[in-house]
Amino acid sequence: MPWSELDTAAVARTLAQIAELPDDLVDAYFEWREEVELPPEDEAPGLRIWREEGFAVRLMRGQRTWMASRDGIAERPFAEALRQVARALPPVGYPEPRVRAAPIPAGASGASDPAGAASIADLAHVLRDFPQAVARAVRAHHVGIPVRLTLRRHRRWLQVVGSRLVPEPQSESFYSCVLESQWGRHGALLPRLDAAAAEQIATAAVGLFRARNAAAVPPSFHGVAVLAPAAVAVLLHEAVAHALEADTLARGGRPEAAIGLALAAPCLDVLDDPAAAPPEVRRTSDDEGLPVSRRWLLRRGAVEEPLADTAWSRMSPALMPGAGRRGNRHLPPGPRSTHLELLPGGCAESDLLAQANGGLYLPAASRGGLDALSGELTLRFPHGRRIRRGALAEPVGACTLRGQVADLLARATAVGSERVAAGAGWCAKGGQKLPVWATAPALRLEAVTVEADA
Repeated sequence: MPWSELDTAAVARTLAQIAELPDDLVDAYFEWREEVELPPEDEAPGLRIWREEGFAVRLMRGQRTWMASRDGIAERPFAEALRQVARALPPVGYPEPRVRAAPIPAGASGASDPAGAASIADLAHVLRDFPQAVARAVRAHHVGIPVRLTLRRHRRWLQVVGSRLVPEPQSESFYSCVLESQWGRHGALLPRLDAAAAEQIATAAVGLFRARNAAAVPPSFHGVAVLAPAAVAVLLHEAVAHALEADTLARGGRPEAAIGLALAAPCLDVLDDPAAAPPEVRRTSDDEGLPVSRRWLLRRGAVEEPLADTAWSRMSPALMPGAGRRGNRHLPPGPRSTHLELLPGGCAESDLLAQANGGLYLPAASRGGLDALSGELTLRFPHGRRIRRGALAEPVGACTLRGQVADLLARATAVGSERVAAGAGWCAKGGQKLPVWATAPALRLEAVTVEADA
């Protein structure tokens, strides 16, 4: 761990010196990041490695916040950041606690490293083996197609220190994969590079290939749509998590006014639970150092507990903090989801399809968006399948599901019984790029509008 040489007790004592008022909150956020990329085979060989470290110091007083951040971790910049946040003149001195980041062995990880990469050389083998595993999985579908893969391993270590609270350090380790072919592009977040991950990427490649000459969705299709778990993960992130973040709710009034609102069909129970995420990205505290919780966003379709960080919980006491996330040390935290869960229903996939004759099966969304002011949701799908006689039939081309959030969620009529864990993708709200995760079953929506892409 990089924080073995960080004197957290001394940092906490130093932070306490600038907390002048009883309700002042002062904290320091230390961050260490690494990305290792294996480019596609047709580019220059060799791994590309990025590493960085730094910190931020924050003072919250009432509803005002002051923050200072620095690249690198050392005593003098830390003291300067303290003076900047405290708005004190440079001659005013603060003790300089021992602030160092210990070097990290190439394969070390606070989270379990499922690839077992004990060195950069071992990691190189793991990354180079994965495209071969994907190629074998593609051939198992009786298809032979060329694909380009760009792989990255992402690692991050965090330590939050407050004047009163010093939580356990947090870490995460995961992979991202971008697949490119002449028939389209697919991106995925993967907790580990195993056989299931290879099959996931291969299935996406084969789906793009088989839909290459697919007919377009009928103009303004209006009917039944069955969303596979990967598509439901993106739907949950855009339509539930983003819609129930305190800063989004505040654009339409007081965030706490949403509590109790019937936002979705009664069959939808949705939680955000960072502690139940895959082990590689599991969290026990958020990016403000507060304990995470199993937070019910929707219970039987009604809003129970919106997502909030410390700042929003101070402005709206009915909101509970613990969902503060930050894209990096130079940006302030904000209310965001980490790992969404849709509780399973009682329908097998065959039952979902049996009652969707003439509808569409949408396996995975390539991107989604929510207009916070109008409430309009869009989900784009690179391809889909028609449903005929309770089975998947001919492919259809790229299409977009569109509608008002509350209206779309109210059209859920059945939830699958088998849940799948997956990366919901990268979220770039407010310029803060963060990985988001979900565990979800399939879902059937009635009377929705799906438009063919031009």
